[in-house]
Amino acid sequence: MSWRSASNVAWLRGLPAVREKQPLASHTSFGIGGSADFFIEPAKAEGIERVLTGARERGIPYFLLGAGTNLLIADAGVEGLVVRVVTREHRIDGTRITAAAGLKMMRLARIAADANLRGFEFAIGVPGSVGGAVYQNAGCWGKEMREVLVEACGFMPASKEKKWTPADLKFGYRTSALREGDLKGGFLVEATIQLKRGDGEEAKAEMAKLTRERNETQPIKTKNCGSVFKNPPGDSAGRLVQAAGLKGLREGNAVISEMHGNFIVNEGGATANDVAKLIERARVEVKRRFNADLEPEVELVGRWR
Repeated sequence: MSWRSASNVAWLRGLPAVREKQPLASHTSFGIGGSADFFIEPAKAEGIERVLTGARERGIPYFLLGAGTNLLIADAGVEGLVVRVVTREHRIDGTRITAAAGLKMMRLARIAADANLRGFEFAIGVPGSVGGAVYQNAGCWGKEMREVLVEACGFMPASKEKKWTPADLKFGYRTSALREGDLKGGFLVEATIQLKRGDGEEAKAEMAKLTRERNETQPIKTKNCGSVFKNPPGDSAGRLVQAAGLKGLREGNAVISEMHGNFIVNEGGATANDVAKLIERARVEVKRRFNADLEPEVELVGRWR
């Protein structure tokens, strides 16, 4: 049975500040994607909990959207309800920082440095939000979220808020139980990271150095989703794409970056279908040339055929 009953649509239209047929491209780092059937941005976690519980009870599909990185939203848009997480509070308790799901990782890295806390400098290279970083165990420069996270707070729809340990989250390479496990569909309210006392100015200098290196090797100032593929064991996806001679390969206005083989750039007006075709062409050619399987890191969301 379709979720689009008259009562469900009436409930959705009654949500505070709800928008219908909301374009999503501007909410993603790729600048690509169709519209959400219904779209809201609750200011508080409690509002998100009520909405998700209501959607689950009514059988309405929903999707949680954070900073919009690591996503490729279908040209046909997203069915049901999209909830954009914009909660950005944080608090510091000694060497621990608890951050709301919507806080940007880069911002949290600077907050840590301002508090003379070390061990989170790698996050200056993670463009997404705290919620997204936990969801996919984001990392950069050989370090991952699971190395600093000590506790997360969240809920499954229609259940009470609870605390999740790293063991509960079942972290893997660019994944967690929130993405591919028994917590799928759950909402992360906040995450607590454990850092060490140190020199904040040294942390800032280290982050500035890392940022310069990133700007020199990755197409940071373009519209892209971040790394397209996961690195195969013992190898680099970018190296394989480059070795296969695929830099500059194009589908419509989507092109594999000349600067880094693991980035696809939207040069303006690229469609999700363009990017999906380019991903598949790269996977097929790398498999043919090197017998290596490239697994997408980017998540395809929405109405795909």
